[in-house]
Amino acid sequence: MIRMTRGASSYVTAITVCAMLGFVVGSPWPVLVAAAISLPASLVALPSYYLAYGLLALLPGANPSSSTGSGSVDASGSVLSSVTTGLPATWFTITTAVLGTLALALAAIVNVLLVQVVAAHRRRRAVVAHH
Repeated sequence: MIRMTRGASSYVTAITVCAMLGFVVGSPWPVLVAAAISLPASLVALPSYYLAYGLLALLPGANPSSSTGSGSVDASGSVLSSVTTGLPATWFTITTAVLGTLALALAAIVNVLLVQVVAAHRRRRAVVAHH
């Protein structure tokens, strides 16, 4: 049974928000911070995420292997037109961001469970040793 104390809920929420920020903005730093804070469970969560990412990328139209773009600007540097092709599909971008966030949130929950199991084991050992 999971007992989510206020501290445990704050821990899981902080990791989830940090991971979500990183994946939505496309910045690795918040994701790395969330992964570091969610050690040791993130050692399994992140490789699992990248495995799922790779499998989804194999689907046709998900994530092209190359990207090209062109554009034109006026004399002041204002963009007149731009065309970009080869970007990942929107569904792919959203799905991978959600999966990455869920993977690190789940890692945080696993860590909470691990702490609870270790604490319960220590309490049982202390009771046995006391009798």
